[in-house]
Amino acid sequence: MNAKPQTVSLDDERIIPGQTDPATYQSHLARYHFALRWVMPGDDVLETACGSGYGTKLLAGRAKTVLATDYSPLAIGYARHHFPASNLAFAVMDCQQMALRASSFDVIVSFEVFEHLEDAAAYLSQCKQVLRPGGRLLLSTPNRATHDLHMRSIGRDNDFHINLMDSRRFVSFIQSYFPDSQVYGQRRRGNWLYGALRAADVFNLRLRLVSAKRREHIQESFGVAPLQSEATLDSWAFTPRQLRQANNFVAVCRKA
Repeated sequence: MNAKPQTVSLDDERIIPGQTDPATYQSHLARYHFALRWVMPGDDVLETACGSGYGTKLLAGRAKTVLATDYSPLAIGYARHHFPASNLAFAVMDCQQMALRASSFDVIVSFEVFEHLEDAAAYLSQCKQVLRPGGRLLLSTPNRATHDLHMRSIGRDNDFHINLMDSRRFVSFIQSYFPDSQVYGQRRRGNWLYGALRAADVFNLRLRLVSAKRREHIQESFGVAPLQSEATLDSWAFTPRQLRQANNFVAVCRKA
């Protein structure tokens, strides 16, 4: 595993509303709206690596209390300033070294954290420890199979992503800590023909054989919203099927 570089600015690893491109922002925001299905009004929620706090505010609108942590003082300062709420507290904390009491949260939200971790096993063990019995862990991460192909097709890399997994390895890893879990795939939404063609593309040939620009043009003809201009929350779908073709995984885990 490669060493992760140190973050030196707020936007090194984080989504900033109004600064991040609309498609990336909306795809991240869609995961928070998806997570709200498992957040109840009486829940105490922990968000690890909350970043700029845009999604944390959504969680606070549903939960009883929210504690949002990030190891970056810059991120926590931004979040406190832009997204305050009476039931929401922000704290500087490394999610790989949680200074929290056992069995103190009903829900943990962990979005786009997993791929940054040097020790994912220790992290999941800590999440399990601080969850109450019956508590839920909601965890998202990119699908290595599609992530690597897409990044190669646009000539880019992400040195912060040091712990990527494909669907088979990710499901196995999650279930070794949380046997009661369901993994969903997040993908862009299109018409029925787009869905059928994508379902058939189990080897992700669209990413291997078609350039990013051409791929985007083809997808738009199948009802997929253009990334830069028309992307909304409804531009993404979540399904437990077609994990090999998913852009991102979202694991919904329950502690026994």
